[in-house]
Amino acid sequence: MSLNIVRHLVTAPVDRDSIALGACYAIDHAQTLLEDAAALYSHKCASGAFHLAVMAREELGRFNLLADRYHKLSAGEFLDAEELAQSLQPHKVKLLAGQSTVPVPMTTEQLAEWSAAIRRNDEQTISAISKDVRLRAQKLKPHQAAELHQRRLKAQYVDLDPQTGRWSQPSSVSMLDASTLIRTVVAEISNALIGSQGVAWIHSGFQVAGMSPPQMGPFTHRIYGHLGAGDA
Repeated sequence: MSLNIVRHLVTAPVDRDSIALGACYAIDHAQTLLEDAAALYSHKCASGAFHLAVMAREELGRFNLLADRYHKLSAGEFLDAEELAQSLQPHKVKLLAGQSTVPVPMTTEQLAEWSAAIRRNDEQTISAISKDVRLRAQKLKPHQAAELHQRRLKAQYVDLDPQTGRWSQPSSVSMLDASTLIRTVVAEISNALIGSQGVAWIHSGFQVAGMSPPQMGPFTHRIYGHLGAGDA
């Protein structure tokens, strides 16, 4: 009997209830990680704060991926546990799934055109520029997820850049880098928490886990409290 057959035979089935449980664990951990990131920020630990903020977005991505799997699986159907686990391994896949904010700066010319269109109430031009920005965002998002993963590694380790021959240090991560990411991710997690309110399968998952669903208001209050302390 081949190794693949043996592995398949011992792989556990995963149903919708199990997926819901994993999703609840993931969104809860996402908020915990971001709170830890903000707490480090309050102590001026920029590199650690940045690293944990990336992890928080990654766990939010895990939640979104599991929610998508939940909706695609019918009642009574099962997923292969190994296949599901492998699909949740790639860091960039989870970061991409967790990212809902895609910064797309306008060119100087585009910004001037946008401002002029707003002044003259030119909806056609405004719509055309907005469409262009959305298309650029779709193209940029995968690159931004990959870049964020690399920045996370630099926030973790001392490493050598083969192109420049220079050493990177975690201490090179700035407080602005950490603050910007934490503020972005807190909005992304908050949107997920708002969207999950009143969703029966999520509330059921938290009940099975013996946990209370994260509350967006207290969560954001704690985050911004830490950010204020770090900026003081």
